[in-house]
Amino acid sequence: MTRVLTAILTVGLLAVGRPADAALSVLTTTTDLAAIAQAVGGELVDAESLTPGTRDPHFAEARPSMIRKIYGADLLLVVGAQLEIGWLPAALQAGRNARLTPGNPGYLDLSATVRLLDVRTGEISRAMGDVHAAGNPHYWLDPRNGRPVARAIAARLVELDPENAGAYQQRLGAFEQQLDQGLGRWRAAMAPFAGRKFLSYHRSMIYLADAFEFELVGEIEPLPGISPTASHLADLVNGVRADNVAGILIEPFYDPKPAEFVGRQTGAPVIVMPQSVGALPGIATYFDLFDAIVAAFARAGTT
Repeated sequence: MTRVLTAILTVGLLAVGRPADAALSVLTTTTDLAAIAQAVGGELVDAESLTPGTRDPHFAEARPSMIRKIYGADLLLVVGAQLEIGWLPAALQAGRNARLTPGNPGYLDLSATVRLLDVRTGEISRAMGDVHAAGNPHYWLDPRNGRPVARAIAARLVELDPENAGAYQQRLGAFEQQLDQGLGRWRAAMAPFAGRKFLSYHRSMIYLADAFEFELVGEIEPLPGISPTASHLADLVNGVRADNVAGILIEPFYDPKPAEFVGRQTGAPVIVMPQSVGALPGIATYFDLFDAIVAAFARAGTT
């Protein structure tokens, strides 16, 4: 009898929905998606990321606070391409919110809106490291992808809240205008790095390299998600010297010691690369993120 009552109450709560004048509760799996959703939704939405910008979004723990947020949300925006595969399915199951399950209007996988790089074909095994067969999921680091992502978010907000369609479209237009202005500014600042060679810690900077036309010649990790060995670092030192690598890109949450070792041996500067909104102080919007990235390159110079 208790189980029956619990089930009835759960269904009832899900059916009630939100008050007409309440903001849409939008959950995202990264701070970048939350920043774009808030820009497009404005005061009509309350966008919150399930992971902080200071952490690796591949890994998260389904804490009770996360479960409560999932239970009460109207919309879930995910990066997709298996970025959240290690934690999101369990969190959704525990959250018991039918609106937020794949195939329903409350679930939106943004990886379907962009051209994914590093799509794998053939057999995939754990011996290859933490490989994403569907493609590299770090596509938000190409600012050009902000446009299709924002458009998809706006379209879904209109679907869920058609009465405010005009407001969402107006804010989308403002976002795209600001993005166009930013792209011009960032491309001009990054022009000196076009064609230069860089090393990265994890294979997460390929979209940034594609956007600004610099080259990535290797990673500190021997395989995705695998810590470097001494022999791998020795090989990297030789390669960095031979390729005249301009810098080593590393996210703030990785152990800097391996990158710093290679930098000391070769003279290549280690460039701390904010990978998400909130990764470092002062990065509160999607546009702030690329301003900070460009500033990090500028501080390193081109020599």
